Amino acid sequence: MKVTLRLTGGLAHTTGFSLRELDVEPGTTIAQILEAVAVDRARPMIIARNGWAVTAEEKVEEGDRILLSPVFSGG
Repeated sequence: MKVTLRLTGGLAHTTGFSLRELDVEPGTTIAQILEAVAVDRARPMIIARNGWAVTAEEKVEEGDRILLSPVFSGG
């Protein structure tokens, strides 16, 4: 099944891409996707699935849009 992965900020810089369509098996979790694209899970980040905040243990479904964004601060 296909899902879309979007990375922002330093995550895009580190992995070398900001948008990628992925083919994954049913039952795949976001954590497994993070591992597959070499994103360090120890790094603080916001994970969203179809516009809603989720955890890395969330299973993805066909057509999902996953967004990974580093935590920003400042003012």
